[in-house]
Formats: sequence, structure tokens, C-alpha cells
Amino acid sequence: MIRINLLPEDLRRAERTSPKVFAATVLSVIVCCCTLGWFGYVYLGELQQLEMEASRTTEQLGSLKERVAYHDALQSEAKDFEQRKSTIQEIGKSRVLWTKIFDEVIDVVNNDGDVDRHRSWFRSMTVKDGKNAKEGPTISMPGWVQGEAFRSVGDFHEDVARAPFYRNIKTKSVPTGKRIDDPTRKPSESLFFTLDLDFQPPEKWVHVGK
Repeated sequence: MIRINLLPEDLRRAERTSPKVFAATVLSVIVCCCTLGWFGYVYLGELQQLEMEASRTTEQLGSLKERVAYHDALQSEAKDFEQRKSTIQEIGKSRVLWTKIFDEVIDVVNNDGDVDRHRSWFRSMTVKDGKNAKEGPTISMPGWVQGEAFRSVGDFHEDVARAPFYRNIKTKSVPTGKRIDDPTRKPSESLFFTLDLDFQPPEKWVHVGK
């Protein structure tokens, strides 16, 4: 379609956009675009950096949680170890070599083969723990000495009192005996007695054979 402008020439020029206005408009558009681009670049760049830092922080927190859990487990094991160590030390303080005591009892019974002083034998041995920490164990041994001389029972008790383990004894039964006749033995006479040994509390024991 053909369009004819019937306005005078001076009015036609007035309708045209001024170059200054056009340049200012273009410049404003460029500035706005650059500003938006810069803002988007900075915003997105910082957002990405913050996300990366957040990811690293999360990983570090997870690692620290594992270390804290491991540290707590080590502390718990350390407490258990100290408790076991304390228990072992307490047992060690009150420990006595029972085999050593029994060997010394056997030495007293054998008396290096000196049958003139006493010849004794025992039927059994009963060991009982004390009722509480202030009481030591007790040993009861029913036995005999050959012959009818009560002096043999006294000699046996004297040998017991000289044995190294006697340092841990609090009380001992008195040397008494009852005559027993057994025709199957030669001599047939023997004196029956029971040796009762009441030990000191374990914490007072002198360790035999350190």
C-alpha cells in the first residue's frame, strides 16, 4: 500500500527520532544488558561456589562424625581396659600359689622320710572360701598318724607351724587325736585327727615363693 505524507517538510523532520535520543536509548539498552549479564554471572558463580563449599562442609562433617564415633569407641574401650586392668591387679595382690602351698604341705607330711618323728597320711582336703573380704579361706584335712603316741600328732603340728605357708595362717586346730585300731595295718594302731587351717584375708597374705 502506498502511503502519502501530506505534511509540510518541516513537520516531517520533527517526526524523526533525534540521533542523540537514539544513541542514548541504545546505550541504555546496552548498559542494562551488560548489568543483567554481570549480575547473572556473579550470582550464578557465587551460587555454584557456595554449593561447592556446602558440599565440602557436608563431607567434612561426615568425616568428623566418624572420627567422633571412633573416639567415643576408643574411650569406651579404654574404660573397659582400665577396669580389667584394675581387676587383674586386685587379683594379683591377693594371689597365692596354691600349688606351692600344697607342695609344702606334702613336704610336711613326708618329713624328708623321717618316720620316727611322724608318719602321717590324709584321706581328703576341703577348701572353702571366706564368707566376706575380711575372712580368708579355710582348709580341712582329716588324716592319721601311725602309732599310738600322741607326741607324733604334736610333732606334725609343729612341722606345719614351721612351714613357709604358715605365715598366711590365722588359726590352726589344736593337736588332738583319737585312737583307731585297724588289724589290716602293721602296726594296727593309729591316731585319727583333723587338721583345720584358717587363712588370713587375701590382702594380708605373704606371697609364697616370689
